[in-house]
Amino acid sequence: MQSVSFEHPNGRIHALRFGQGEKLLIALHGFGDRARMFAVLEEALGKNYTVVAVDWPFHGQTEWSKETFTKEDLLGIIEKILSENGKERFCLMGFSFGARLSQAMLPELVGRLDKLYLFSPDGVKTRGMTTAVHTPMWVRRLLYRLLKKPGWFIALVDFGKKIGLFPPLIHHFLTNNLNRPERFQRTFGCWLALDSFYLRRRNIKAILEKTGLPTDVYIGLHDRFLHQKALKNLYEGLPNVRVFWLEEGHRLVGEGLAEEILAKVQA
Repeated sequence: MQSVSFEHPNGRIHALRFGQGEKLLIALHGFGDRARMFAVLEEALGKNYTVVAVDWPFHGQTEWSKETFTKEDLLGIIEKILSENGKERFCLMGFSFGARLSQAMLPELVGRLDKLYLFSPDGVKTRGMTTAVHTPMWVRRLLYRLLKKPGWFIALVDFGKKIGLFPPLIHHFLTNNLNRPERFQRTFGCWLALDSFYLRRRNIKAILEKTGLPTDVYIGLHDRFLHQKALKNLYEGLPNVRVFWLEEGHRLVGEGLAEEILAKVQA
């Protein structure tokens, strides 16, 4: 496994590269994760793919100078990876929020994709994300300024949990992601970016249906964050989409997933 980095107008991008396969696969991790999470899939993917797993902005070892990032930024990162590897076509993989990013870029990338892998795909219907997506941008930017010293807000959230106003999951997310400057910037950087990575479910389905892009979707049967009915309505029934339901929760990137992928490759 090789650590690589390259310059971007807004910072320095870090990625991990592994595998010896002819096809290039670009992998995007989830919120709060890093490229190294895909290392567990090296044996499953390495023979068929050369994998470049990216630390996207505000994550891992990537350095980012702006307060947020856009689809154009991420498309530029992907173009740089293609150039560095001498490729015109590639495969794309995304876990959770990384799957949201991947699907949002389909209108621009689908003509160059050979395959799409989605793990626990956010961007379809995720509990707690509806409010985040539809919060007006001016409110997000106001909160970004007001919460740079978040002590008062965390105390308010703690009190809200005690009286039942904030569910434990929301309380955990807020207190865990606002309590350090780098986590605060990561959280708001992604929240401000959401509008740039929004694609309606019907548009995702139309693209997959029209192009016939081979797509493998892996979903945990015990995922507490994703609405399984919405996922079934979007992905199941399309002849080019295979849906695999695993006895896992949301964080299904692990040994079990590696074994599943390896079995499909060897079949």
